[in-house]
Amino acid sequence: MSNYDFLKKYQWLQDGVMFDELKELGFASVGFSKTDTSVYWNLALVNGLLSIQKIEKVEEILSNAERKSTFYFENRDDLKFLTELLESRGYKKGFEDSWQFWKGEGIDESRFGSVKKVDSEDLLKVFLETFNKCYQKNDPQNPYGELGEYLKVAETVWYKHNKSGRLEYFIVYKDSKPVAVSTLINFDGIGYISNVGSLREVRGEGFGKLATLYCVSQSIKNGNNEHCLATEEGAYPNEFYKRIGFEIRFTAVGYTKQI
Repeated sequence: MSNYDFLKKYQWLQDGVMFDELKELGFASVGFSKTDTSVYWNLALVNGLLSIQKIEKVEEILSNAERKSTFYFENRDDLKFLTELLESRGYKKGFEDSWQFWKGEGIDESRFGSVKKVDSEDLLKVFLETFNKCYQKNDPQNPYGELGEYLKVAETVWYKHNKSGRLEYFIVYKDSKPVAVSTLINFDGIGYISNVGSLREVRGEGFGKLATLYCVSQSIKNGNNEHCLATEEGAYPNEFYKRIGFEIRFTAVGYTKQI
């Protein structure tokens, strides 16, 4: 499976989760969220040089959805001309995802008893409250800032996918206090890990690592072949996941039109 094929499958993994709709154009796959207006969830995945007409078609679709136009593609040398074309049309690189895959050997499960799967509305409330506290402004270990609209989506999609097992939320406890969270999405052999966070007061105590490795273990049990996550290239989480058993396979960039 090529990196582009993986990204395409990842888009379908997020269909009905973060993407409310995917439009297949042949030359691009355009996904957008009705709730979250961020560029991460309103973009066109592409894999080659585009004509002006094709760029304008994507711009029209995202504009009609009242979203900024963003193109997302693997960071490859042969796509240099695409970046130059986009820059000539007023686009700038907004983000770069570092796609990291589990390569570790063996998982320490000694603390797994401190983790609960969210299987009730009461636990969902605990998860959302803890999740929100883990992602705050001015946090040197968090490049994303506050959750904003994303928190609303996180609540909605749990009701949509929890019973099917496609989406799983986990809470990590220190004694009786919830201190960390994580999410696992299962789709077509991929176990995608996200929303990993811990309260600042417990950083350095291994709860973020525990939340992540629990997802890896669960993904393996679910029969997935790939156990992966995406981080902002150059940010703290990028190095953190390398230390606990993940390796970078490739990076992908998002170019957004400046309005």
